[in-house]
Amino acid sequence: MGAFLAIEGAFNSTNYDTMCDACVRHSSEYTTVRRIRATLGDLVAVATLNEISQRFASSRSCPQGGVLSSLLWCLVVDDLITRLSGSGAFIHGFADDVCLLPVGKFPNTVSGLTQWAISAGEIWCDEVGLLFKQDKTVLAAFTRKIKLQEFFEPQLSGIKLRLSWSVKYLGVILDSRLNWREHAEVTK
Repeated sequence: MGAFLAIEGAFNSTNYDTMCDACVRHSSEYTTVRRIRATLGDLVAVATLNEISQRFASSRSCPQGGVLSSLLWCLVVDDLITRLSGSGAFIHGFADDVCLLPVGKFPNTVSGLTQWAISAGEIWCDEVGLLFKQDKTVLAAFTRKIKLQEFFEPQLSGIKLRLSWSVKYLGVILDSRLNWREHAEVTK
């Protein structure tokens, strides 16, 4: 089973305190963290309409294309990946996409592991002020079985995740039998 989750507005919605806390957790020097905080805290947006201007100080967001933006996000999301690594599932993260791959013989057990990991991810999101995108979250079963028995659909924010027989993750289409036919057809 694979649960493919996308974090909504990861770079735009992460607040400065979360980024600085992540730097501290990863043993960054105090002066470095202080400098990053000062640099981010100085970001001001100016909106002008006709001859009236408004200034807004920012408390969140990594500057698009900023030199440190990717590094800061990686430090933040590493906490999520570390938490989920004890779930009995393989965890893969790339930018704002997270893939949970619990493996097991019994569909009900795999569903339970998936639900535990998703719930732990939601708790982390609440702590750092982020959300998983429900419309981009896909649940895929990788099996040779035609029908899954004793399977319950894990939920994200109280809504059952739809089970799909294929998913596109990082540009690669993975089908339920992992035979790559669908990906090969699309990339001809």
